Amino acid sequence: MLNRRKEMLSSSIGSLNFVKSVEIVPSRNFGTDDLIAAADMLDGRVNALTCPENPRGSPGIDPIMALYIISNERNIIPVPHITPRDKNRVHILSQIETAQKVGIRNFFTIGGDPINPKYESREVREIDVMEIIRMIKGRENAIVGAALNPYRDVEPEIVGAKIKSGADFFISQAVYSAEYLQKDWIKKRNFKLIAGFLPLTKKSQVKFSENLGIVIPDSVKQRLLNSEDVISTSMKIITEVFDEVKEYVDGIHIMPLGHNEIAAQILETI
Repeated sequence: MLNRRKEMLSSSIGSLNFVKSVEIVPSRNFGTDDLIAAADMLDGRVNALTCPENPRGSPGIDPIMALYIISNERNIIPVPHITPRDKNRVHILSQIETAQKVGIRNFFTIGGDPINPKYESREVREIDVMEIIRMIKGRENAIVGAALNPYRDVEPEIVGAKIKSGADFFISQAVYSAEYLQKDWIKKRNFKLIAGFLPLTKKSQVKFSENLGIVIPDSVKQRLLNSEDVISTSMKIITEVFDEVKEYVDGIHIMPLGHNEIAAQILETI
């Protein structure tokens, strides 16, 4: 079993024919019961798990620690987020060193959410995402992913720069319409792309999603706002969109905002 754990910790996202991943958001409760419960629920349904770093700009457990705990004796590849928001170059290098010391070799780089004002703290951002990608790729056997925003006209150039820096795979911003992943430059890409989805649990999250920069077509927005069961409607929309894009993406990534049971239900239909 120990050898199997080492194998999954050091496995590459690139080695997966089709990625099924979920973003785990640890609770602020004492102990690791929530992490273990999430892993138990998703075990067998996913082949990779990610974990954000201080999501919503609020303090949280280090994603490397969280995913190392979760991956114990499970057939799951851990992919911790790394952001430059809160740390300087030395701290980021220490995170990468820590991850590799315990066998984790896959990372996901992202700019990070703005810091929650209540903590009266300042962002660091001594280096940017491109630099982090280069730092990670400078390490032996490291695999690094980055975000793809399908809503920006300049995204082909940004993705190209990330690839030049060393990005091995991309996870898209959450989509609620297939058209944003059906652009010619995406269809003709030469990189691994995992389609991102954000299931909603209440109507107020429609505005929340739009504030994140996610484009929700009016017809989809009305389906959600007029629904008597937002969760079921959101899940149905996700499966409909994924059905339209599954032939030319390399996986699905679900960001359930802690509602891991919703992610599990969606993955059961994929």
